[in-house]
Amino acid sequence: MPIENQERDLPANAPSGEKAGAKYFLLSELLDRNVVIGKETTIGKLQDLVFRDAPKYAEVTHLVVRRPFGRQPWLIPWTQVLGIEGKEVMVSESKEGPFPDFEPSEGQLLLRDQVLDKRILDTKGHALEVVYDIQLVSAEKKLVVVAADVSRSARRRRSALFRLSPKPKATGGEFGDRIPWKYVQSIGPELTSTKGDVRLTIPRETLGEIRPEDLADILEELSSEQRLTIFNALSNETAAGALTETEPRVQREILHDTDVVRVERIFAHLSPVAIAEILSALPREDTVDFLRVLKGEVYTKVRDIMEKHEVPASTLALPNFLAFPGHLTVEAAFERFRAEAPKSGVTMYIYVVDADARLEGVVDINELMQAGPARRLEEIMTEVVVTVSPGADLSEVLELFERYRFRALPVADPSGRIVGVVREKDAFALGRGTEFAGRVL
Repeated sequence: MPIENQERDLPANAPSGEKAGAKYFLLSELLDRNVVIGKETTIGKLQDLVFRDAPKYAEVTHLVVRRPFGRQPWLIPWTQVLGIEGKEVMVSESKEGPFPDFEPSEGQLLLRDQVLDKRILDTKGHALEVVYDIQLVSAEKKLVVVAADVSRSARRRRSALFRLSPKPKATGGEFGDRIPWKYVQSIGPELTSTKGDVRLTIPRETLGEIRPEDLADILEELSSEQRLTIFNALSNETAAGALTETEPRVQREILHDTDVVRVERIFAHLSPVAIAEILSALPREDTVDFLRVLKGEVYTKVRDIMEKHEVPASTLALPNFLAFPGHLTVEAAFERFRAEAPKSGVTMYIYVVDADARLEGVVDINELMQAGPARRLEEIMTEVVVTVSPGADLSEVLELFERYRFRALPVADPSGRIVGVVREKDAFALGRGTEFAGRVL
């Protein structure tokens, strides 16, 4: 099976969320539903779904309908499905006579027969989980595969005992423990009902290439042991990004089993607000232990954020940012950007400064990309820069973010010297996270 390191996506015309016209289903809840013509005649029960595994997404093409009295199943195109309501799948009557019989053929792909209950492996063959269920979404008259459900709740749903309990709804974002289908390799004919495994498009070592929020989704979808194995394979910077995006329960589990030396290295890639937010989810004794690994100004800022309800902008500010002289050309700025960005806490803006670090202007990274290589930063910069004073409180910072919609605000002292930068996400995290402010350590 070829490795296709590309992300699959929903069709461009498929909206997300039921309000936008999408409706979510779990395969286990669709199987064995009555299939009816119109609203009156039951012709059988849904046995399986035939799908086409395109490079971008998997799309259901046909229903396999089991008929009573041992008769040959029917194959009904998805285009003839009128809707799925209650416990019934409604289809239109064929204008060309009886539906064709279903005959298994080479290259035909079936969700229930070939994917359900298969192991999921990464590209190096490491077993991660089992596909207990499959999430689908119906939108714009298409039914596409969204994710492989590997959760314990999915496993319980498949048991006869659990069927006595109410079933959860298959909403788009309600569940964790789902591996997005875009990380599943293209399904080939070698995957049969009795052999083969479902493989991911990524090895564990290259998970760092995934966006932090997507990586967090994957971590939340694995068992505790598998989650720690993958987390330990991540670089410190990638692990930091993933950790901030995971839910508190998962953060607690990961940090509980991670060596404090590595935690220190991971925290080095996080802002004081992000560290405080993570530590707030831990038991008090663990919080104290992890605070001890922090050094100098970072320790002071994190402690102040966690203990005080009001902290000044200087406490929220990151000391690592991009500050370039105005005479620098765009071409030279790109070279310097590539060298300094990995160590910077703010990369969406370049702050133009004089020899004394006084702020002269700001250049959005998008503007830099569109400018000619020979132009100087002082020619393309915005000269009127909105700044905040080191002593400004959180409410003032939030008001500026809401008014101007910036992604970061420079903190400048009375002489105009830039001393740090406050990120929008840190300010709003602290604004909504008052539950971890005022915590006595």
